[in-house]
Amino acid sequence: MSLGEAATGRERRQYERYPCPHQAQAFDGAQWRDCRVLDISAGGASVLASQSPGVGASVTLFVEDVAEMPGVVVRRTEDGFAVRFDLSPLTRH
Repeated sequence: MSLGEAATGRERRQYERYPCPHQAQAFDGAQWRDCRVLDISAGGASVLASQSPGVGASVTLFVEDVAEMPGVVVRRTEDGFAVRFDLSPLTRH
C-alpha cells in the first residue's frame, strides 16, 4: 500500500474476526437489548440489534454459550453497532 492509500477496515484490524452465530444481550447499565453477534474477535464484535446504545456507551455483551464481555460502543450502523472490548488487566480473568 502506498502512503497515499488509506488502509481498509480489514487491514487496520489488530485481531482476526470470526463468524459468531450466537444470540446475545447487551446491557448499558440502564437497558437490556436483545441482539445477535455477527462476528467477533479478541478486540470487539459487530452486533445486529433493532436499537443501539450511543457511541461511547459502556456496554456488557452477554453472548449465549460463549462469554460476558465488557466494552464500549465505537460505531452505530443501520442495523446495529460495533463494540470494542475492554481488554484492560483489571477485566481479564
